[in-house]
Amino acid sequence: MIILRKNLSKTMRYLFFLIFWLIATLTLAEPSDNRVLTPDEARNVEIIQLEKTMARLSQESQAAYQQFLMTQEMRRNEMAQPVDPVPFNPTGQSIPVPNYEDMIQRRKEKDDRLAKYTEDLDRLYSRYQSLEMEREGIFQRIRSLEQKKAEE
Repeated sequence: MIILRKNLSKTMRYLFFLIFWLIATLTLAEPSDNRVLTPDEARNVEIIQLEKTMARLSQESQAAYQQFLMTQEMRRNEMAQPVDPVPFNPTGQSIPVPNYEDMIQRRKEKDDRLAKYTEDLDRLYSRYQSLEMEREGIFQRIRSLEQKKAEE
């Protein structure tokens, strides 16, 4: 049993050293392709990078828009709910009068939730607008690069 542990320990050390050596070699290795790109190739590489950035921005923009819609719906539902629902009593017996402090507390909590939803909506809308403006700028840059490519 002790011999098995020693062999396993040596094997683990060897594997650790091998993995460390492989990572160090890959990290320190220089690319073998050191040629200079032509202007057309550089333009194509830039277009590809811009398209990737544009796809990422599009996903972020869509996520912000979906969050905006969800928050808007939660705010709409909150506004539709009455602050002090009147309980229905089918037996005709008297209903206890709600506590005034509890009613004030519920109204304050509702106002706080509505204020938070409004703040979130403003933040999400401005985030969406900034992403769309950034995306439009990238789209214009891609268009200008493609026009330069077509002119040459």
